[in-house]
Amino acid sequence: MHDYSTAYITNCVFKYNLAAQGGAIYARHGFLHLSGLSIRENYASWGGAIFLADDSTVDFNSNNRCKLYNNNASKGSEIFTMDTGNIHVVVDTFSVFNPDRFFAEYVEGATYTFDIQNNWMQLVSHDLYVAVDGDDTNTGLTINDPLKNISWAVRKIQADEQNPHTIHVAAGTYSWETNQQIFPFGCKEYVSIIGEDMETTILNNDFTERTINGYNLNGTVEISNFSLNNFFDSEYNIPFYFNSIDSLIITNIQITDNEELRSILTHSLCNISYNNIYITGNYAETNSGMFFASVSGVMKNCYIIDNHLYSYSGPGRMSAIDMLIFDDMIIENCVFSDNTSSNGDCHTIRTTTSNQNEYDLKMINCLISENYSNNDCVMNVFGDGANDFVNCTFANNHSDNSTIKAYGDISLKNCILWNNTNYEIYMVDETSIGNTYQLDIDYCIIKNGEAGIYNQNNANIINWGEGNLDEDPLFLLSGDDPYQLTESSPCIDTGTPDTTGLFLPPWDLLHHQRIWDGDGNGSAIIDMGCYEFGADSVGVTQHLIPNTPYQMTNYPNPFNPETKIAFNLPESGEVQVEIFNIKGQKVKTLMDCTTTSGNFELVWNGRNDVGKLVASSEYIVILKVNKKEMAARKMTMLK
Repeated sequence: MHDYSTAYITNCVFKYNLAAQGGAIYARHGFLHLSGLSIRENYASWGGAIFLADDSTVDFNSNNRCKLYNNNASKGSEIFTMDTGNIHVVVDTFSVFNPDRFFAEYVEGATYTFDIQNNWMQLVSHDLYVAVDGDDTNTGLTINDPLKNISWAVRKIQADEQNPHTIHVAAGTYSWETNQQIFPFGCKEYVSIIGEDMETTILNNDFTERTINGYNLNGTVEISNFSLNNFFDSEYNIPFYFNSIDSLIITNIQITDNEELRSILTHSLCNISYNNIYITGNYAETNSGMFFASVSGVMKNCYIIDNHLYSYSGPGRMSAIDMLIFDDMIIENCVFSDNTSSNGDCHTIRTTTSNQNEYDLKMINCLISENYSNNDCVMNVFGDGANDFVNCTFANNHSDNSTIKAYGDISLKNCILWNNTNYEIYMVDETSIGNTYQLDIDYCIIKNGEAGIYNQNNANIINWGEGNLDEDPLFLLSGDDPYQLTESSPCIDTGTPDTTGLFLPPWDLLHHQRIWDGDGNGSAIIDMGCYEFGADSVGVTQHLIPNTPYQMTNYPNPFNPETKIAFNLPESGEVQVEIFNIKGQKVKTLMDCTTTSGNFELVWNGRNDVGKLVASSEYIVILKVNKKEMAARKMTMLK
């Protein structure tokens, strides 16, 4: 109901309804009088039973009481209110006696008071198990007594910071058609939803336009080990949607071969840690890869390949990734290839500042290749912070004008930009609004050398540094990874001789050792680009520094806000343990003394030397013994 209308609804049953908002009742600028209703087993993305917004009011009859229970939504499983002021919920039966925001969500000035006579369910503070042949009447407490619906497990589980829990999802295909799976399922703070295996734990959403929604959560949320297909026919399909989550961890996810979606993976106001995500072969209307809005964190080993953007009539949409960055962001060992956009206002990648915040973006060991942008560039770079590209390869991308179009400061080290359309880099003149930008290039191959850079009206500062080349990089150009280097490549051992401060991962894009003596002259120097020629393979679980007597570990990692750092000393000496940010600036000294040999454990509480909590980002802990660096380890802080 809309437009300040009034409705009196008495002695009715609402059951088995499906909607995007408000499974049974939706009101915007409405005035409701509810009496004797039974509202159960309805489904929505937000507000499983009731959704109220924009000054709507509701009067629950206290004599002929309503029943609201067993409805499903990703947030506000019974009721969701927005900009309503206080809503006094007077009912005979509600799902739980003391509803938290999962059951009764409120935003933008809405609040609740409750008068509940009976509860329908009990929450369980315990890990839960789900299987395709499970039953929602089971306890779900063991693998031999599993639940059927992931959404029911999320509703049933209870967790907090001191008692985190996991929903274990067995391998199989979860859909409405095969086992009456109800979507979307939501998220709860300190609850991990973990599939058995990415290849075999499959979510085939044929029920509604969303598969997983996470919204307005103050703690940590983790989603891992799923393949996702969205078969529900709706112009608003967004399989993964996350908004306002303090710490969001997503690992081992495949989203492949979906059609007619609005977007693929959308998230706003989140601190993220993403690892091993495959978004391939999808067709979408507005973003066929990832969309970040006010996001910070770390993204590693992600593959956004062969996605297609179509039929969007407005500007600012990306076929691979659109990043509105709130704080520091690291993108490491990722591939963005073969993505296309058919509309003239669309690009492949965009980075920009969220809410005018100054951020630092680092793209390290990334491949950007064979993307098609029906616009003036492949990658748009905006923002007031630093945009650093380290050991990235840009090759065979197509646009109308340039590979990178910059409305901000850029630094490139050990990068390859080759055989892209027209200019490799286009520095935009924004002196009319008081902006002058700087481009720093060192130890890179740029096609056409300095002539491959367009400095509009000579308005910006171009620092053409040491070690730059204009030579064919001699890519392999065959097989699954065609932009590897061949034996005669000028990129071998010609990168930055001193990689201090670059904070490179220990391996290249193929998990080969990152710094290697590729030309066999006895001196290991890093190669240009995202691949290291001739290097040995390293295990993906190997630490930053190979195993030594001084080996360091930390747990948990990622952490919020505290982590334990352990190391061993085989001998006595002067010991320093210091923590640095990704800019190479020291933020904390944990240990500075002379000590004997032995095993040591330190706790870092996420604060710097002046007691201020640091930002969500990656940090390096370095162990020095007798002023010599003996071990180092990357750690990820997520708030």
